[in-house]
Amino acid sequence: MSPDAYRAVAWTPAKKRYDVVLGASMLAYVMVHAGASLARHPNLPAETLTLRTSGSLAFVMMTAALLAGPLSRLSPRFLPVLRNRRHLGVATFLAALVHGGMAFFQFHFLGVLNPAASLLLDGGALGAGGDGIPFQILGAFVLLVLFLMAATSHDFWLASLTPRSWKALHMLAYPAYAALLGHVALGALRQEARDYAWVIVAAVAAAVFAAHAASAWAGRTGDRARAGPDGQGFVRAARTADLRQGRGRVVDLGASRVAVFLHESSVVCVSNVCSHQMGPLGEGKIVDGYVTCPWHGFQFDPATGRAPAPFDDCIETHDTAVRDEWVWIRTCPNVAGAVARSARIETGVDRREAPSPRRTPASTALGPGIDRQRARVRSARPLAAAALVAAVAAGVAGGLGHRALEGGFFEFGVVRSATGMLVADPYPALLVPRGPVWSRYLLAGQGKHGADDLVADHVGSWATISGSLAYRDGHAMVEVRTVAPVAAPPASPQAVAEDLGRHVAEGEIVGAKCHMGVMNPSHGVVHRACAALCIRGGIPPLLRVERADGRSQGLVLADADGRPLNGRLGGRAGTLVRVVGRLVRVDATLYLYADPADITQIG
Repeated sequence: MSPDAYRAVAWTPAKKRYDVVLGASMLAYVMVHAGASLARHPNLPAETLTLRTSGSLAFVMMTAALLAGPLSRLSPRFLPVLRNRRHLGVATFLAALVHGGMAFFQFHFLGVLNPAASLLLDGGALGAGGDGIPFQILGAFVLLVLFLMAATSHDFWLASLTPRSWKALHMLAYPAYAALLGHVALGALRQEARDYAWVIVAAVAAAVFAAHAASAWAGRTGDRARAGPDGQGFVRAARTADLRQGRGRVVDLGASRVAVFLHESSVVCVSNVCSHQMGPLGEGKIVDGYVTCPWHGFQFDPATGRAPAPFDDCIETHDTAVRDEWVWIRTCPNVAGAVARSARIETGVDRREAPSPRRTPASTALGPGIDRQRARVRSARPLAAAALVAAVAAGVAGGLGHRALEGGFFEFGVVRSATGMLVADPYPALLVPRGPVWSRYLLAGQGKHGADDLVADHVGSWATISGSLAYRDGHAMVEVRTVAPVAAPPASPQAVAEDLGRHVAEGEIVGAKCHMGVMNPSHGVVHRACAALCIRGGIPPLLRVERADGRSQGLVLADADGRPLNGRLGGRAGTLVRVVGRLVRVDATLYLYADPADITQIG
């Protein structure tokens, strides 16, 4: 193939087939994970389902991306994954972006703080509260690294970044994966996962480490030059029987590593380091007569090391010789651009990359190229099937791996109205007469805001409230949209308050709105930042306590004088505390009145 006929490696049929398998595997995982999750938790909110599915998908895909390199060195069956790892990496970033974007919006937007400040303060990095575990910060770091890697995979950055800087950037994938393990272990596994999920994640992490260790050991012991140098500077490198047509083999010469290829009837040897971004040429193959890097498709003439026009890249070449069925390589490289001396071997032995299919008259008429293409498709089918099976198995394990959710339901998008008397002590509420007693609806504003400003002009008066209802265990809260004053009825029943005396309770401080059903789960480390932001914004704080029957219950927190506690919790929102105070039942709602000094954080 002449330089004038050179075509840049682009969306080849092999890459298209790879993308089809990748897309089908991702779709299979999403569908199976979502189906298994909904089968176990029929009332699972769409937001929680999206977070769990996209987050676990990103974890599975990043694991696959890090396994591609070592597995392809241990077995050539995995080389198609390595050669298209850029596509896998970009797809991994997209899955992580859905998870991270949804989490960032859910937990840090629509509040009184800038979302970035909320992430740093309430996400655990700078805030004083909690146990100091910044699992959300770890997730943000992973997403940032994936973004940088996906963005710099574009050809503009490939041409602009130096090889060493690009390599250093992409080596961040390893600390990012360590951060991802921390994000998963300290977040979802710590709170939501069933016990066997810990075993699965630990086994996956061990498999990644073991694969890299095994490939490193195989590289140290399997690709080292066997003997030499002889008097002419050659070392014995590999058996000719181990070479396959068009496929690379890495050999360690001591001072450097080289890539050996069988190209038609010649044994050629070039540097293993691609001059573009230091990719491993020995893990690539020969395409259209050129040694092709598996990372970004950069190509080099196997005889001279020169890239085809119009490119001016050049890599080192080495002379080769064949003696007694062994390939010998000259350790001293040739002058840049010079034609290397390549040994020739007999081609009677079948050294094709994959066996040819049985020919039919049609395939014979179309020529051997069709046979080779069909052979490649057939040889890739087991890997594609394995990818789909793995996606389905991972989806089932992930979908069933979460603990049961608590009660609570939010009528999102459904607007109801109720008429009653507005009160504001300690937090805004609407008292609706139901026969001889009141029904008490706590009030909240849109997003992570309280309702104080909405009802300030109508406290003590009657009004009609419209909004969406969240309810749980006989208690309810209204996300207020409109407030319209109405005339008071001639007679109204009185609220009933019952003092239950001194009370000591231990539990977690959460936001009343989420606890009622707006979010599920609405507690724990995964919800801490949201709870802190809601309480900052005026949402009534609740103490979530465990009852004897195993269910949770919310006690509305106020100070000893019946005033709001929102601004005086000192970073204890979303944390476990012990509260000593006075328990009062007002209508059917329990209030716990305590001084801030009597709310102490516990382990």
